[in-house]
Amino acid sequence: MALSDSVTSADGRPLRILAVVEWYPPAYKAGGPIRSVHNLVQLLRAQTNHHLEVVCGDRDLGSDSPLEGIQRNTPLQQDGVVVTYRSSTSRRWWLDKLRGTEGSPSPDVVYLNSLFSVPFALHPLMAARALGIPVVLAPRGMLGAGALAIKPFKKKVFLFVARALGWFRKVRWHASTEVERGEILAHFPGARVHIALNVPLVQANALALKSEGPVTWIMLGRVQQKKNLHFALEALQNVDLKGRRLRVDLVGPAEDEAYLQKLLGMSKPGLEVRHVGAVPPHELGPLWERSHALLMPTTHENFGHAVVEAWAHGRPVLLSDQTPWRGLPDAGLGWDLPLDQAAWVRGLEEALDWQGETWQKMSEACQDKHRSLIEDPKLVADNLALFEAPWQDV
Repeated sequence: MALSDSVTSADGRPLRILAVVEWYPPAYKAGGPIRSVHNLVQLLRAQTNHHLEVVCGDRDLGSDSPLEGIQRNTPLQQDGVVVTYRSSTSRRWWLDKLRGTEGSPSPDVVYLNSLFSVPFALHPLMAARALGIPVVLAPRGMLGAGALAIKPFKKKVFLFVARALGWFRKVRWHASTEVERGEILAHFPGARVHIALNVPLVQANALALKSEGPVTWIMLGRVQQKKNLHFALEALQNVDLKGRRLRVDLVGPAEDEAYLQKLLGMSKPGLEVRHVGAVPPHELGPLWERSHALLMPTTHENFGHAVVEAWAHGRPVLLSDQTPWRGLPDAGLGWDLPLDQAAWVRGLEEALDWQGETWQKMSEACQDKHRSLIEDPKLVADNLALFEAPWQDV
């Protein structure tokens, strides 16, 4: 990827872009939101000469202890980006931060990666509004029906107040898909929405499949009720394994012990359900190597980094039809089915027969799909335009 002719600020210098996110590497347990921002920042670094800075929390999802190997409350150079891991923030801190200093000038654009977080969305948003700094906001699927169904009353009140008080007026919204654009406009009619597909994992190696052992499907992500993991395992109770052994690996942090035990209790003769636990992205290679497919019965997925990572490693995917990835059977990438138990039983029985030459052809199609995504010039242009497009035109 060549360096673009970057848009500059009014005084002719490259833009100063500040990304705000609750979790950032080496944090990894929050999954997709971390990868979304990290991959976007690295794309900007590769494609532009803008000054890039990240402010984030100092601990991983669900952790009471700071991340290992970081220095808190001090700007650090990390992969060509200035990163500050904060132990705490407040609206006053954000006002001081965004006003800037001689050594650290005010940003030209603030990029927010959350809708409901007080310290990492609302406080920086209010500070930016007070100082007249443009804001790009990525809701990351939080306005989807599935996400809003969790603690719905609280979220309805928040959205009502936000609309009434105009909190998001003049914000440039970042929608990952046309579907998300519709979700944003349903709650904020007239909003300025820019569509840019999330930046996928760029560096990955297709892995040969280890032939020994059972058929293995991987469920990658947080182990919690809203991920709908139980739906697929319930369907598997009615699948005829025909004497074959099947293993389902749950890879991710368990946030509800009772729910985890429910899932593990769905093991049966021939079917083993295991909890592998949370695994850092750079250590996932051996898990992909022994897996045949990704299993994702989600009720809503804004993008699905796990899907693209599966393709990057040459693994087909078994998805619900509640993701942006559709028409998968025709492309040989897996399947996308409605959340109907009978349909999933039939689909899972079909997937158990993906072996030998059939599986190999699908694996090659998955690698081709991943390659087409990361080499798509439109994806690059759309993501750069989030920050570089004339503000009044979006």
